[in-house]
Amino acid sequence: MAQTAQRPPDADHRPAARRVLPGWWPWGAGLLLGLVVLGPGLGGGSLLSLDLLVTPDIPVPNGVYGLGPALSQRVPLFALVGAGSALVGGPAATKVLLVACTAVGFAGAARLARVLGGAALAVGPVGQAAAGLLWAGGPYALTRVAAGHVNLVWVVAVLPWALPRLGRPTAHVPSTYLAALALALGGPGGGTLGLGVGVVGLVVGAGRQRWGRATAAVLVPHLVWVLPTAVLLWAGAGVTGAGGFATWVEGSSSWAAVVAGNGFWRWDVQVGAAGWVGAVGGVVLAGLAALGGVALVRARGWRSWSGVATVAAGIGLALATASALPGVRTPYRWLSELSVGAPLRESHRWLALWLVWAAPAAAIGAAVAARTLRARLGARPIGRLVPVVAGVPLALALVLSVSGWWGLDGRLEPVDYPPGWGEVRSALAGEAGVAVAFPWSEYPPLSFAGDRQVFNPVPEYLGGDVISSYDPVFDPEVPAQEQVDQRAQVVDRLAAAARAGEPVGDRLGELGVRWVVVVHESNWEDYASLFGDPGLDLVIERPDVDLYEVRSWSGAATGPDGAAYDLERPIPPVLRTDAPRGSVLHVAGAPGWIQGWATPATVTVDGELHLEGDAGVLWFWPAIPLAVVDAALLVGAVLAFRSRRAKFGRFLAPRDGARVLCVHVCRTSLREGGRVT
Repeated sequence: MAQTAQRPPDADHRPAARRVLPGWWPWGAGLLLGLVVLGPGLGGGSLLSLDLLVTPDIPVPNGVYGLGPALSQRVPLFALVGAGSALVGGPAATKVLLVACTAVGFAGAARLARVLGGAALAVGPVGQAAAGLLWAGGPYALTRVAAGHVNLVWVVAVLPWALPRLGRPTAHVPSTYLAALALALGGPGGGTLGLGVGVVGLVVGAGRQRWGRATAAVLVPHLVWVLPTAVLLWAGAGVTGAGGFATWVEGSSSWAAVVAGNGFWRWDVQVGAAGWVGAVGGVVLAGLAALGGVALVRARGWRSWSGVATVAAGIGLALATASALPGVRTPYRWLSELSVGAPLRESHRWLALWLVWAAPAAAIGAAVAARTLRARLGARPIGRLVPVVAGVPLALALVLSVSGWWGLDGRLEPVDYPPGWGEVRSALAGEAGVAVAFPWSEYPPLSFAGDRQVFNPVPEYLGGDVISSYDPVFDPEVPAQEQVDQRAQVVDRLAAAARAGEPVGDRLGELGVRWVVVVHESNWEDYASLFGDPGLDLVIERPDVDLYEVRSWSGAATGPDGAAYDLERPIPPVLRTDAPRGSVLHVAGAPGWIQGWATPATVTVDGELHLEGDAGVLWFWPAIPLAVVDAALLVGAVLAFRSRRAKFGRFLAPRDGARVLCVHVCRTSLREGGRVT
């Protein structure tokens, strides 16, 4: 016998619920948040802060082709940034990206709070705003902006939208593919997080049907960054383990503060409340999130996408603290030092999996607490304070992060490069020859950037082939160049010789170096011997930079008889030369270069290319399969869009949330004596 639900007697007389705010309000609020966070950085000029390296022209990273010198952290996201830089310039492209990611991340987290709560655990605009602020405007996201980890700022934008789909990967495989690809575009940073969620979804939330296709949809998109990373590691790129990048904890309060988004390995770059304020915030966030999480699991179960998100959150929090936890940090560091474990070395990034769930779960937990108190207190006078409970997450978000808004403690103050740098850049434009950047430092403090340590901007600012240090100097006694270019190991020794007062001009010439650039920043006086080096000619002398030319430079390519030959590079993976067999090309050597159709070029002991044939064209063969894979992934994305079931902007979220919550509410009604169909 069919049952029908009983309607409340006054159902026909209740006024229709009216939306207090327009549906687009999260986007507007997110845009406002992005503008406020950037604050003074919106003005003219570049941004320089740790890895936030903005130059007038941002190139497409060579890692797209599997070439160095750098590792693949920027691949493939900065290919898009480089395209934007070609249109509007590097500073504008970067600032637009940062604001857009903050806005999209805020809207995504607010939407998660609304979708997770549904009708049974409804979260109002205040709770949605709290979720958006805790996620996109909290200590974790702000610190990643301040540190210049644009790939993780990309994660802030994408993960809230991709999480529901990756939590139910078999529900609609094309959408799962798009969600995985969106995170994979963030490179190793976003890709490892996307893989983590996807694997948990396959294990916990996937159904039996289409499991194989869903597995492919979760894994295959990550080839866009896995393959370039594999090529660079195969070519000899060095990677430092997790020891120097361990989550920062010192004392009991800092452990609790990690839960709120603190713990970045460079504590001096951390943005937001720290100490006991951050610790209390972490405890409150964890308590509210646990309350909301229990309600969600009871309503939907572990195999729902919210259940998958809950499991992933716990795993993310565990991994984020693994590099600092006694008894665990040693094996974690060992794993990160393996080639396959390289993306794991900075464990704090895993905190994103916790926070993307904890932010909306805390808003739901506050709503549950408010309703419970309202039911128990009834009409008592103290019951009037119940609405305050629902606003606790919003207050928490403000306490944790508002102090860092408007420029992130001065780190986003726009800067202008010194005029002498521009002169050197103009002098080298169109000139052949390799340059070396001194002082020999990966992260020199820059006086024109508020004395902040910044990833050395000289190579990217000058363009061309510039040998620079990629040694994080975790151990000053043991050089550790995190790059493919083996010439840097030679310059390691020459830089030490120059600091000791020895002439190095002739030895730089043997390495194929033509230009020596000395910027007048921290410790540049240690290279004063270059001024009197008989092998160097001073070309430009300015208060902020010196440019020297190596007298013994023998050309871009040197023949067996010492004669100079021409060398052109129309695109990064292609070289053209008129040099004969046995010549040395003064470029960064790596396995994979082919001369003509099938003759491999070899790598000299100094890290340059040695010609073994007579053909005038060399090409880097791994670039071809990388391009084919990228094209195939793009075609897959187009096909996935064509087969989507929902409109663009909704394809990342499964449509089963309302149904699951409805079943839960109906079952509850039956237990209480109601009648439902």
